[in-house]
Amino acid sequence: MPERAGRLPAPGRKARAGNVGAGGGICRLHRAWAGSGGAESGAAGAPGYTVATAAAPRLEEDDEERRKRRGGTLLRGAGFRVRGRLRSLRAGLRRLRRATMEKSWMLWNFVERWLIALASWSWALCRISLLPLIVTFHLYGGIILLLLIFISIAGILYKFQDVLLYFPEQPSSSRLYVPMPTGIPHENIFIRTKDGVRLNLILIRYTGDNSPYSPTIIYFHGNAGNIGHRLPNALLMLVNLKVNLLLVDYRGYGKSEGEASEEGLYLDSEAVLDYVMTRPDLDKTKIFLFGRSLGGAVAIHLASENSHRISAIMVENTFLSIPHMASTLFSFFPMRYLPLWCYKNKFLSYRKISQCRMPSLFISGLSDQLIPPVMMKQLYELSPSRTKRLAIFPDGTHNDTWQCQGYFTALEQFIKEVIKSHSPEEMAKTSSNVTII
Repeated sequence: MPERAGRLPAPGRKARAGNVGAGGGICRLHRAWAGSGGAESGAAGAPGYTVATAAAPRLEEDDEERRKRRGGTLLRGAGFRVRGRLRSLRAGLRRLRRATMEKSWMLWNFVERWLIALASWSWALCRISLLPLIVTFHLYGGIILLLLIFISIAGILYKFQDVLLYFPEQPSSSRLYVPMPTGIPHENIFIRTKDGVRLNLILIRYTGDNSPYSPTIIYFHGNAGNIGHRLPNALLMLVNLKVNLLLVDYRGYGKSEGEASEEGLYLDSEAVLDYVMTRPDLDKTKIFLFGRSLGGAVAIHLASENSHRISAIMVENTFLSIPHMASTLFSFFPMRYLPLWCYKNKFLSYRKISQCRMPSLFISGLSDQLIPPVMMKQLYELSPSRTKRLAIFPDGTHNDTWQCQGYFTALEQFIKEVIKSHSPEEMAKTSSNVTII
């Protein structure tokens, strides 16, 4: 069947054969063209073979680099996780330590409160049974009874130290009536301390020449009466010194709330100074503290804690400390051998004066029958201030030294010297000396 024998192959087979033949021809042409030595074929053929032979090693290098990067990423991630766990562990330890400290602090406070309560109950029992203890000791003797009697007396003295030190009701109307200045500009002020106690102040303003630049004296009075009883002294200060005066009634005095205590008086003084700093009409660079008797101890404490805000201090007929005063007033009893914790009020001015480097004026009345004048001289000697003065008045008593001749002259001279010493050339000229008037 010639037609069948000469029939063309199926289309599929032809295509495959054509493809194979074409492929073989292309390969032969490619080899001939690449090996013909022509310029173009040599230039193009050689790199083509070079790329083909270098591709496999480069792929292997890329895989190796990717594996290294992947490994480094994994290591960094693991490092981040470890550091995160370490941070969490440290934070947990800090929280545990803080919780432990808080628990120990709470436990200590609880134990402290119970010890104080137990000591208070024991002292109360000893005070109640003091007379039976004395009678029993008289009849039978014994060291234990003598020790109990001593504890009873110490408890009574500790409990009534406030009664022996603070006299807010002398005279009897001091808590009911506070005299106010008449005929002069003044402000009756009430402020709050950090512990919420309401204090009464009187601000007397100087209205003469250069009044906006006048110094301000914060006046801390003694342990009796109220600020109204100090108005005669304050008004003479206003006239002679040309200053603003802020008179302070401590807690428990005059119209102020609360009960007097050492820590309470310190809080009162801090609140008053903070109030002065909020007044835009008062020159904050000329703040003077004045304290008489107990007020001197308050002024020294405030100055020792706020040396950057106080220009100068002036203290009059004050003491070294309450323990020193106790050993002076009760010389028949060995008070000097009692430890400090036996004193409810200490007012350790002889220690705190070492922190008062601002200009200081010590005013001493040699006729003081309550506080030995030698204490004022000792405070003067303990003061580290470069500008310190000691004004001595032979006829000055405890409360009336301000009535002595030359009193206001000494204060005026000191204030002017302090104001002038703000300039550097004047500070170099200042030196310590003693003024005897």
